[in-house]
Amino acid sequence: MESWKADFFKGRKCIIGKDLRGAINYLHKSIKNCPVEKEVDLADIFFNLGIAFKKLGFIIPAVKSWDASMCADKHGSGSTILDRMFPDNRLSDDKSNFYLIQLSTYLNGKKSGKIESEAEKDMIIDLIDIYWEQIIDSGILFGQCQSEKQIIFRDIEIDFPYMNVKFDSSESGIANQGQIISFNGNK
Repeated sequence: MESWKADFFKGRKCIIGKDLRGAINYLHKSIKNCPVEKEVDLADIFFNLGIAFKKLGFIIPAVKSWDASMCADKHGSGSTILDRMFPDNRLSDDKSNFYLIQLSTYLNGKKSGKIESEAEKDMIIDLIDIYWEQIIDSGILFGQCQSEKQIIFRDIEIDFPYMNVKFDSSESGIANQGQIISFNGNK
């Protein structure tokens, strides 16, 4: 028997025997030595690692392990348990992650690195909203694990309108009754 399989079975046996730290050690060794092309086996190892973490009370590493399990096998146990635990929250987390990535991209493209006005904020949020709705309508996120979603979110390029807006009331000839706005586009 291959060493990674032996470690996997020892890890499962430790979970049953309530030696959860031992289980984590064996399952980590199993993950390290399991061939990458054994996706279903990797999914099972990560799933059991998540079980051990959860039984120890470490929810975040458990969820990350189940997410890794889902990456290896989209329809396996990791996906099932995550859908049960977070039936609605996963989509809202996705939306938050998408907004953070896109807003960060926008701000990195600006010289000032900040949003200058309420109108600018509204425009950027509306633009990101449009792209988010297209993502949801496309179904591209269905069955994707967190790391795959992050890649998708980073690959989406929103054509943000970068501009400097200058208000010059002296050119209008009428003080405080009209403003000329000249747009100087820069990217």
